[in-house]
Amino acid sequence: MIDPESALFVHVRKVVWADTDPAGIAYTGRFPNFALEAIEAWCDARLGMDWFQMHNRLGGGTPFVHMSMDFRAMLRAGDRLASTVALLRAGRSSLEFAVTGRLADGTVSFDGRFVCAFVDDATHKSRPIPERFVPAVAREVALAQAKG
Repeated sequence: MIDPESALFVHVRKVVWADTDPAGIAYTGRFPNFALEAIEAWCDARLGMDWFQMHNRLGGGTPFVHMSMDFRAMLRAGDRLASTVALLRAGRSSLEFAVTGRLADGTVSFDGRFVCAFVDDATHKSRPIPERFVPAVAREVALAQAKG
C-alpha cells in the first residue's frame, strides 16, 4: 500500500481489447479517459469521495475546463498502465492536475495537464473548493511540489 502522506497517487489498470483498434493499439480518444479515470480514483482515495458521490452528497461536481496531452508511446491490449496523478495547483474553485501514464517498464506513454472547477449542480456556477477537502488539497499540492 502507498502511504498517501509521502507518495504521489498511482492508478493502475490493464488496457483491454475494448480500448483498442483492430490492430490492438489503444485509440487516441481513450487516452483522456485513462487520465480522467486516474483523477477520479485520486478523488476517491485522497478526498474520500468519487465524482458520483460528490454530486449525491455535495450537490456539485468538478467538470473539466481544460485538457492538454502529449503522446509518447503507444499502448496495446494487455499493457499495464500506471498513471501518476499530481495536484499541481489549487485555486478558489479549480484544481490543476498533471497525469503521467507509464508502461510496466517505466516508458512514458502519455502526459497531460487537466483543470477542473467545482461547480454547483443547481446554479451551474463555480463554487469554492468544499471546506472538507481543503486540508487534503493543501497536502496534495505540497506533496506534488516536493516531488517536483
